[in-house]
Amino acid sequence: MDSVKAQGNQELSAALSRGKAYIGRRTVMGTTVGGYAWKDLTTPANPGFPRDACAVSVTYTGQRAYVKVLTTGGDVSEIFCDYSAAGFACPLGWQAVVRP
Repeated sequence: MDSVKAQGNQELSAALSRGKAYIGRRTVMGTTVGGYAWKDLTTPANPGFPRDACAVSVTYTGQRAYVKVLTTGGDVSEIFCDYSAAGFACPLGWQAVVRP
C-alpha cells in the first residue's frame, strides 16, 4: 500500500490486494480521520491490468491521481483517475510505462 497527502484535507492511497489494485480517498482533518472510499481498478472498465502485479504506488497532480504497479517480471503499468467529491473517474485503463 502507498499513500500521499493530496490537496486540502484529502489523502489518496493505492492498495494491491489478492491480485487486484485499488485507489482510495479519505478525509484527514487534524486528528479526525474519515473512512476510505475505494475503487477497484481491475474491472473490465479499466482494461490492461497486469495480472502479475506485486507492488503499487500512488501520486497526484491537481485533481488527477496516478496509480502505478510493478510486475514480477519488471514491467510497469499506470492508470490515471480524476477525483472529486463524486468519486474517481478513470477513463483510459492501464497503460504500459517504459521499463526501469
